[in-house]
Amino acid sequence: MADPLDLARERLERLLGLAPGLAQRAVLETLDCLAQGVDEYIAQRHRELSARGVRNPQIFETIAGELGRLRFTAPALTPRQIRRRIYG
Repeated sequence: MADPLDLARERLERLLGLAPGLAQRAVLETLDCLAQGVDEYIAQRHRELSARGVRNPQIFETIAGELGRLRFTAPALTPRQIRRRIYG
């Protein structure tokens, strides 16, 4: 069974013509960016937008719109917890 990270790297190599090392770095950087929890994301995004001079009402609206399009870190699950999620 292929590793999903290897598949992502290979896809970047194929689609964008990236060298293997650069494609691997792109995959890892993307995962690092997406590894934040919801609270971490909200705090970081608030700091970024606030530093640009955006006011809180617009910041809150922007973040609310972004949260629905992003994925966040899954909780650590044991094999038993995974099985229970599948079979109830």
